Amino acid sequence: MAFNPRKLDAILQQAAALYEGGQSGQARQLASDVLKKDPRNIGGLRIFALASTNSMQWPEAIKAAEKAVKLAPRDAGSLTTLATVLIAGGRFAEAMSKARTARKIAPNDSRTQGTYLECLIWTGEFEACRELLEERAAARRLAPGTVASYVNACFETARYDEAIDAANAFLEDHGKGQPALVTRPLLSLLGRSLEKAGRYPEAVDAYERMNAVVPGTFDVAEADRLIDGLIAAYPADLHDGRKSTANSESRLPVFIVGLPRSGTSLLERVVGAHPDAHGAGETGLLDEVVSKHLGVQGPEVAFRTAAADDTMLERIRADYLRGLQAIGGRRERIANKSLMLPRQAGMIGLLFPKSTVLFTDRNLEDTAISIWANLFDPVSMAWTTQLDWIGAFSAMHLRLVDHWTRTLPNPTEVIDYRSLAKDPDSTVPKIIEACGLPFDEACLHPERLATDTKKSGRFVPTLSEQQLRRPINTSAIGRAEAFESRLGAFRRGFDSTRRG
Repeated sequence: MAFNPRKLDAILQQAAALYEGGQSGQARQLASDVLKKDPRNIGGLRIFALASTNSMQWPEAIKAAEKAVKLAPRDAGSLTTLATVLIAGGRFAEAMSKARTARKIAPNDSRTQGTYLECLIWTGEFEACRELLEERAAARRLAPGTVASYVNACFETARYDEAIDAANAFLEDHGKGQPALVTRPLLSLLGRSLEKAGRYPEAVDAYERMNAVVPGTFDVAEADRLIDGLIAAYPADLHDGRKSTANSESRLPVFIVGLPRSGTSLLERVVGAHPDAHGAGETGLLDEVVSKHLGVQGPEVAFRTAAADDTMLERIRADYLRGLQAIGGRRERIANKSLMLPRQAGMIGLLFPKSTVLFTDRNLEDTAISIWANLFDPVSMAWTTQLDWIGAFSAMHLRLVDHWTRTLPNPTEVIDYRSLAKDPDSTVPKIIEACGLPFDEACLHPERLATDTKKSGRFVPTLSEQQLRRPINTSAIGRAEAFESRLGAFRRGFDSTRRG
C-alpha cells in the first residue's frame, strides 16, 4: 500500500516537537514508524538519529545519520545531525569536519551555526566560541541554537559573571515558549555558573526551574518492589553448578556499577587509559543482546535471564562478546558502564562469572546534588528531578548493591571515590590489579587520552566530559555542603525507603 506523504510529514512534525520538548523516546518511536513506511525519508532519519542519541542508542543513531548524509550529501541539516551524533560518540574531529561543511553550505542557518559552536566546545576551543558570539551577547541577540554554547564557553573559561548575565538575559527576553531542548541545558549551565560564583540560593532556583520544565512521575513503591523482585530472583545458589565454557570464563568485560554521578565515568577512564584496555562508555549493549535473544525489554530482561538455561546463556555470551569487540577492538579488557547495570549485576554473574565488577562508592549527599543539578532524561529517569526521589532511589540502590556484593561469584572491588580523588597514586594501581592487568602509568592520567585529538573516539562522552579532561582532582568532594537547605528532602526520601 502506498504511503501518504502528507500524513508522514504530520507525524514527523509531531516527532520533532516531542524531541524538542525533551520526549526523546516518543520522538524516536514516531520517527521509526515513518521510516518503516519510507526508509529513505531524510527528516525521519534525522529525527530518529537525534532521538536515538539522546536515548543513548548510539549505533542506531550513527547508522541513521550516515544514511541521511549518503542520501543528501549537500543537505546542511543532515550534516549537522551527523555532527551531533559524532560528538555523542566522541569522534570530535569528524564532527567538526561535518559541521564546517554544513556551515559552508548554509552559513546563515542558526542550527548549522549552533552545531559548529557545539563542536568548538567539545574540541576545547572555548575562547574561539566565545569570541564569535561576544558581540551578539553584548547586544542581547543570542539565538536559541547558540546561547548555550556561549554560556558554556564563558563557564569553561571561568567568566562566570558573563555566563550568568548571558543566560539570564536570554531567559528574560526569550525564555517563554522556548522548547525544553533549549531551556533545560541553559538553566543547568546557569545553575553551575551561579554555583561557581558562590551564589548558591540563585543556583538552587536555576536547578529547580530546570527540573520543572518537563514534569515526570516516579512511583517509589513500585521501584521498591522491583528491587525486592531482583533480590529474590538472584539468590547466591543460582550460580551453582553452571556449565563452564570459554565464553563464561572470559575476563574481557569489566563492569562498572554505581549511581549516576558517583565516579563511574572517571573509573571507566582510569581502566580505559591502560594500553591493553578500552572504555566503551554508556553502552546499552548487554540490554540489547539479551532483549534480542529473550524477546523482552525493560526490567523483565533481568528476570528472564535468571530463568534462562545454559544453552541460552551461552548464545547471549557469544553475541555480547562479539559486540564488545566491535566497540573496543582486540583488547585484554573493555570497561562497560551503564545506568542499567545496577539492576543487571545478577545477569553479569550468570553470564560472565570471572569478569571483574567494580562498584563505586561516593558520598551520597554529594552524589544526590550532582544528579539533581544535571541533565538526565526527565521522563525515563524522572527520579533524578526531585531530591526526595533521589533519596529513595539511593536507598534502594544501596540495598541492591549490598545483595550483589554478597552473592555474585565475580571478583568484585568497591572503589571509594574520595580515596581515588585524594590519593590516585595508591588507589589506581589497586583498580588495575582488580581488573587483572599490570599497572601502567597512563592510568594515572586518563585526561591525556581525553584531550588527545589523534585518539578521538577512544572514550565516549558523558555528562562529566569536561571534568574528565582535567587531571584527577578533589573539586567534587563536599559539593553538597553549600546546599544544606535542600538536603532535608533527600534525607527524608532516603530514610523513608531505607531498610535495616
